[in-house]
Amino acid sequence: MGTDLELCLDFTDEVDWRTSDHPQDKLDSYARLLKWSGEHGILSAKQEGLLDRATSKEESTRVLADAVRLREVIYRIFSAVAHKRKADSKDLVILNEYLSKGLSRLRIAEGGSSYAWDWNENVSPDMMLYPIASSAASLLTSDDLSRVRECANEEEGCGSLFLDCSKSQSRKWCSMGSCGNRVKFRTYYDRHLRAAQR
Repeated sequence: MGTDLELCLDFTDEVDWRTSDHPQDKLDSYARLLKWSGEHGILSAKQEGLLDRATSKEESTRVLADAVRLREVIYRIFSAVAHKRKADSKDLVILNEYLSKGLSRLRIAEGGSSYAWDWNENVSPDMMLYPIASSAASLLTSDDLSRVRECANEEEGCGSLFLDCSKSQSRKWCSMGSCGNRVKFRTYYDRHLRAAQR
């Protein structure tokens, strides 16, 4: 299937400041779901266009709700993994529902002199959900599972998930340029403020 293990984690990042009191959901329309899927290589530009034109409002509303449901299940499962907790069995049941639906979309495709798993190219409004669910299943059953982390910027409520691919496996932040610098500046400021008050 050529599954990208980080695809499912990237999908959970469609909420900014997830664990704060002001989360910002970027997945606010079916059009945004299509755009995200195109940017992450799940849909071709042609498929994006076909789905944008052919999907009814009722269908797009249903698929968006399914996408949000899948995203939140994936977040809860991997947040539990990152914090060395057991995932909720109810969330695994829901993930398995999406995987079961996705199995009917798989096929064996010829690739030069070999064969490989691939996704059926028949266009359907929810076709992008199955590679995401497959990515989550692949990561859960991979040797890289122990590398799943949640951003250590808990005070501001980042909540971003990522794979720690550093040699020392000591990465703490979703990005040094954002949360890493914010936390370091806050720590520096607090330390100097305490020193000035002595």
